[in-house]
Amino acid sequence: MKNFINYARWRMNTMINDNNKDTWCVNAEHALAGNNDGTTKICCMIDQTSQTSMRGNLIASTRVPVLGVDSIEDHFNRQEFASVRQALGKGQRHPACRHCWQEEDANRKSKRQRDNERYLHEMKWDGREEYKGLTKIELNLGNLCNIKCRTCHPAISSKWMKEYHEVYEAKNGSLYKEWSETMKRYHQSYDNESPFWPDIETHLSTLKQFDFYGGEPFLSEKMWKLLSKAVDKGYSKDIELHYNTNGTTWPDAEIEAWKDFKQINLSFSIDGIGEQFEYMRFPAKWDVVERTLEKARNFRDAHGNMQISWCVTLSTLNIYNLPEVLDEYYTKYSDMGMYLNLVHGPLHYNIDIIPDRYKDTIISKLESIPKEYESVWYQLPGIINFIKNGTPNEKEFNKLFETTEKHDEYRDQSFSKTFPEYSDIIGYDKNK
Repeated sequence: MKNFINYARWRMNTMINDNNKDTWCVNAEHALAGNNDGTTKICCMIDQTSQTSMRGNLIASTRVPVLGVDSIEDHFNRQEFASVRQALGKGQRHPACRHCWQEEDANRKSKRQRDNERYLHEMKWDGREEYKGLTKIELNLGNLCNIKCRTCHPAISSKWMKEYHEVYEAKNGSLYKEWSETMKRYHQSYDNESPFWPDIETHLSTLKQFDFYGGEPFLSEKMWKLLSKAVDKGYSKDIELHYNTNGTTWPDAEIEAWKDFKQINLSFSIDGIGEQFEYMRFPAKWDVVERTLEKARNFRDAHGNMQISWCVTLSTLNIYNLPEVLDEYYTKYSDMGMYLNLVHGPLHYNIDIIPDRYKDTIISKLESIPKEYESVWYQLPGIINFIKNGTPNEKEFNKLFETTEKHDEYRDQSFSKTFPEYSDIIGYDKNK
């Protein structure tokens, strides 16, 4: 593997210190995130609007790099990433990181803070040397998926494509075959024949962490083959894996490779329970996910190198029903972790835009969550403050109603029947 010579020439040699402790980020210094279409960013929380603006200002004449076409090294060395690293290293809040600043201003622990804590813990207690160059990589492995979550879209889920085309594109005379051709970029970088895979193999000796997302990452054949390579070459013992999975599949044979890795962090995306889960993550079935959770628990207990958690993504669709999700979790799954995630976009699903007239009722429901749910209550004040500090947006909230109605009709579902109390509160009574 080539050394990161270009990066070394212009990067600031920054480590966290008293001057930059409120801005420095391990992800900016040592990570790379691959989008579904093969473009890249520093991490999953980066504001790509700001990133695009930076690209226009800094290198307007340069083509946007794509994984599988341009090398991983070229991506890591991008000039607009340098401007973020330099700003954070100087103690300056860069606008591209605004999602983390927004959460931190609400006294909610951001990804920057969470990942920094983990990094510093490893430096202090795990005996590792300081990270050098790229050591963490996040891969959104195309859009291959077997479900179509309400807050998702075709660029992330292939299962969404037919529905999206029929609801939004066909009325404009678009033919599905032609439209689907425009969507190929959302999987090409991670197809089986993509040059990306031999490129990433050359970095296995220095990478310490993989974060795999989708689509549904368990459906990626090449991801499993990459893990097999890491095992065969003896690198797996130093590598941690993190997954977000929808819980609908469990490839038993491939998963056996996990026992040879340093740590597996397996996060299940769960946005509701029972019927509400099936509404949010159509056409997944809750009983299938329950069986997958049990298989994961059995693997963890057998091998000891796995942590399991629930990732509950909160949106304007399910925020009111969080207490019911937590009751199920604490009754059956409290031996697993719990993380409350937020939708930042599309904006009509962002709880930041909830109109003021509904806030008190929603917050009151959240505050009814039992205080003995301690692992959640350290996160809840940040969620509540996020709602309180939000910017109400009637136009976007009406768009929530319009979007929900369209897809309820297409899927033969009913939000008002599935979430009756919440529907009454916000005045949504379609198909009741």
